[in-house]
Amino acid sequence: MDQERFKTMVSLLERDELTLMEKQFLEGVKKYYFEHSKLTERQWSILEGVYREKIWIRKTFISQNNLSKRALPQEPSEMSHVKE
Repeated sequence: MDQERFKTMVSLLERDELTLMEKQFLEGVKKYYFEHSKLTERQWSILEGVYREKIWIRKTFISQNNLSKRALPQEPSEMSHVKE
């Protein structure tokens, strides 16, 4: 993994809601990375897993929101432009 990938993952994770354990892990990984300019295979694996989980949740949430918006009946005021 390269520095750009690391920055991308950290940037996204810092914007998402994280559990206490995820926050602690992320802070530890950032500290380790900046001290050693690399991560262990295990750290990369866990970081990638958390990142993928957050991406999956984000995509699922967005698609569920889009589906629920389409399923909702329109308000009468929204239908006023429709001619009968």
